[in-house]
Amino acid sequence: MTLSHLATEDVFVVERNDADFRAGQGMTKGLGIVFRKFRKALFGKPNSDRADTEGQFNVQYPEERLVLPEAYRNMPILLYDDATGHELCTSCFQCERICPPQVIHITQAKDPATGKPVPAAANFVLEYDTCMSCGYCAEVCPFDAIKMDHDFELSTGNHPELDVNYDRLLRPISYYEAIAPTMWSDVKEQAMKKLQNNIKRRPGAIGRDHGQKVKGGAAVAVAATPVAGAAPAAAAKPRGPVAAIGKNMPEEKVAKLISIRAANAAKRGGGDAGAAPVAEAAPIVETVVDTPAASAAPSGPVAAIGQNMSEDKRAKLEAIRAAKRAQRGE
Repeated sequence: MTLSHLATEDVFVVERNDADFRAGQGMTKGLGIVFRKFRKALFGKPNSDRADTEGQFNVQYPEERLVLPEAYRNMPILLYDDATGHELCTSCFQCERICPPQVIHITQAKDPATGKPVPAAANFVLEYDTCMSCGYCAEVCPFDAIKMDHDFELSTGNHPELDVNYDRLLRPISYYEAIAPTMWSDVKEQAMKKLQNNIKRRPGAIGRDHGQKVKGGAAVAVAATPVAGAAPAAAAKPRGPVAAIGKNMPEEKVAKLISIRAANAAKRGGGDAGAAPVAEAAPIVETVVDTPAASAAPSGPVAAIGQNMSEDKRAKLEAIRAAKRAQRGE
């Protein structure tokens, strides 16, 4: 078979120079490159040119630090608005559902007046020791409330300390904007619009008490400010079933409810309802309505029926039973 038969369209003949492939010559060239790079890396000067492939590329950490890319992800953090102190998180539970190792635990906040859930988180716990830094929580968050931090110096000997709560997770928006300006500018407009809509649905200091605490403790003063015209808690809310019935009511409604019941009690006792102040009527309300547990709640199967009831329903049931016993003269 001649060379012309081999030089077809499917076969390529490559001419080789036997002088370049003497015994051990290729291995020697390869080892020469390795030793040259090793010598420059071990004894040469630090190389600041990242385009070069030889020399030392050491960074004198922690005095010198490399600039991390914006998309670098280490551990999740939560953002709050610098201006209002409101957190962007609405406790939608999307991050908790998608988390592969299930290390996110959220408790939704509720309106203290109505007991209804509001778009804010009462508590947010993240287990840093189990988090795998996958970034799924930041990707799925519809409100851009959770982002990946660049802080990687988290080693500690205190294992429970790595269960990070809400206050330790919060960072101002300006912090994240400083480490990832481009990524935040892409979502800033939509995130702030959603935040303003959620602020309208948050009563009082809900949704900003954590942010204010991080900023310097102003939330304690905001949360402790009494409502104008409301009666003091000690005089306005009685103990027992009455307190259970009115625990979700505003202060004004509780005060009116107490005054009405005090007036009814005064009429039944033959007194002057208009002359009895609210503060003095509170003990009368307790005497008439607040039946002791031993006499109000029956034992046996009847008590077992109501053990799973809410406090409101149980209080109403005991009030009905007390009224029936009063009619029977017991």
